[in-house]
Amino acid sequence: MFRIAIQVKELISSNVTSALDGASNPAKMLGRLQREIEEALIGLTGEMSKARRQKDRLEAELTQAELREADWGDKAKIAMDNKREDLARQALLAREDCRAGIERLKQDIEKLSADMAEMEAAVSELEDKREDVKQRLSDQMAADGNASGKSGGGSGYASRTERRMDHIENLEKRTEFATEDSVICRGNAGVEREIEEMRRERKVEEELAALRDSDSAKKAPAKKAPAKKGGKRTKAA
Repeated sequence: MFRIAIQVKELISSNVTSALDGASNPAKMLGRLQREIEEALIGLTGEMSKARRQKDRLEAELTQAELREADWGDKAKIAMDNKREDLARQALLAREDCRAGIERLKQDIEKLSADMAEMEAAVSELEDKREDVKQRLSDQMAADGNASGKSGGGSGYASRTERRMDHIENLEKRTEFATEDSVICRGNAGVEREIEEMRRERKVEEELAALRDSDSAKKAPAKKAPAKKGGKRTKAA
């Protein structure tokens, strides 16, 4: 990427008019410049496609890390509910590891977004430069009376270049990144197993309590209506 960046900057800053003034064969020079610009565009296309895929991967990791962070917080509460402060402490430490990883991911995504914006701007400038060079080449060839394009800068080369750029784009879309072990959130299998067991037991106890309440409600006898006060008295004989 560093080599491509230098090449792109040189091409964007190059002064075509000045180069033409000192060229012994302007058409040949323009054809070579067009090819250099197109090669740089091909390189940038590949780098941008990689960057997009990398950003997608980082954003997916960020989502998973945020879920893990919340899960460790829940596990800490479960451990404390079961009077296991030692497990709660380990769960909170794991949550802090997640938070640190989340911050790193956010920074990486932000930097990658900035790099992508810079590459997009460079592509736009190179496209403008390419169109300018193509037009100059066409005008020069017409002036030289050599519109057949033997100098190597004709539309046939341009179309091949565009096909190569499309091919790179399609390849990058299909290429999967190698699976990497994520260290964003530190795991502790022993702690997780024990807390998960507590979580399972709590869920069972909650369901049993609900069943008991339901059963008690069914068995409870119906309450008799209270006798009305102030009824009629029987007259003495």
